[in-house]
Amino acid sequence: MKRLCKKLLAATLLAASAITVQASSHREALAVLNEPCADNTDTYAWVSDRSHDKLYLIMNFNPLHEPGQGNQGLRACNGYRYEFHIGIGTSLKSRLIYRVEFRNTLTPEAAPSAADPLGGGNELLWQLTGGTETLKVSRIARPDDRDRDDDDDDRQVTVLGTDIPVLPNNHGPQTDRLVYGLGAFAGYDSGNPTSREVGLYDQPFVDTFIRTLANGGRVIAGQFDDPYQLDEKGIFDLVNLNRDDLGGIPGARRPPGEDVFTGFNVFSIALEVPMADIFPHGIPHNGVLDVNSTNSLLRVHSRIKRQETQTVDATNIITGLRGSGRFVQVGRNGLPLFNAGLVGTQRQTRYLRSSPLHDVSNFGADILFPVLVRDAEALGIYRALGVPAATVTALKGPRLDIITAINLGRPIPVADGSTGDVITLDAAVDSSFPNGRRLGGGTAPNRHQVNVNTVLISLIVAGNPAAGLAKGTEVNDKDFLPRFPFLAPAHQGLLQGHGGINVPTVPNIPLP
Repeated sequence: MKRLCKKLLAATLLAASAITVQASSHREALAVLNEPCADNTDTYAWVSDRSHDKLYLIMNFNPLHEPGQGNQGLRACNGYRYEFHIGIGTSLKSRLIYRVEFRNTLTPEAAPSAADPLGGGNELLWQLTGGTETLKVSRIARPDDRDRDDDDDDRQVTVLGTDIPVLPNNHGPQTDRLVYGLGAFAGYDSGNPTSREVGLYDQPFVDTFIRTLANGGRVIAGQFDDPYQLDEKGIFDLVNLNRDDLGGIPGARRPPGEDVFTGFNVFSIALEVPMADIFPHGIPHNGVLDVNSTNSLLRVHSRIKRQETQTVDATNIITGLRGSGRFVQVGRNGLPLFNAGLVGTQRQTRYLRSSPLHDVSNFGADILFPVLVRDAEALGIYRALGVPAATVTALKGPRLDIITAINLGRPIPVADGSTGDVITLDAAVDSSFPNGRRLGGGTAPNRHQVNVNTVLISLIVAGNPAAGLAKGTEVNDKDFLPRFPFLAPAHQGLLQGHGGINVPTVPNIPLP
């Protein structure tokens, strides 16, 4: 009986993982509220179409940045290691790690005087200080030590690129001219407002920060549009879905749903990896779908680490801290929303600090009986839709209904070390949900391949991913780029974002 329960627990973990492949995890755990640099929001991993000669990896973190917010804008985070971990076949152990580290520099200056020129360390705004932001990319190859856990192992480190400039923020027209040199500047005394109203920060400018790495891959990192969409206002008011999301039942709130992330930016790392880095002898059976094989599978997740001890250090004028000790994991992400929508609050910080290698043992119980089903029953959703009591009982768990989907139909062991919160993709065939997770690629330039919000809610709550629940918003606020780095440019701080004139005032609680 005990063995059967363990198998059910493991299988259910897999099942729940499958439904979260393109959702998101903005500020999902108590620990990341105090450490936004460690807050992974989304991870994407997919292969280039047809030839499959490139693996594209995108990690987003430091979420919900209002474009016009703050003196310093959205800065790269010093002292952290941002890592893409890749397992091969049925194992979740990281055979390859691509690590990105940032370094911000700012030269101290003496106290200001009346003779100071424009620029330098005494300025109020970062973009005028002469401060720099650069990144380093390393490739770490790890042997397949089956008796080792997935801890740090830097025996085979290759630096692929160093001192690579970070894409600067899209502050506005004057910064474009005075700092980025994108056009001639005319002051207020010119009588011409163009330098204050017409931005020049565009895709060609962004493209200049795409850099080629020593392995033939490419990288770019910096501020971009947040590519995620969700009617989070309704979801986090205890699944307060609107009538359009619930088949028109009269007891639901009025539509429409609103995308909370419209107008927000996020910090992104986009990496293009030559497939020869991973399969030096070629992808097994490339171009051929073999449902009985696992040798062409990649198991991808992202991690964020920093040094274990952080000490207040006034001499560090960038962060005010000094790190010491070993590097420890403080954030991770694979199948986004796994932590936010499935793991209980009391264990979400444990999730961030643990490896996918132990997900079956650590979090299987959180997945076995989905909390969302119990919430939906308590809210009267099933009664309103006329769902039979026996169906509701079955939906409460144990849930084994999507194990085949998360395994891509492959013989992957349902056990620690093989099953966990990672994105699984077959490098031999074109990526398509749930085989990998790509950014964009939908039926319109501002759509993803799949609205996973509705897939997630429908599968958990209704047991049918096509039930059409919780569609919310299905388009992004900007078009995705159809090529590397695929992300849309950041919203401008001056003329975009969430500002308003506040006239007329809005009632405390708007009436229907």
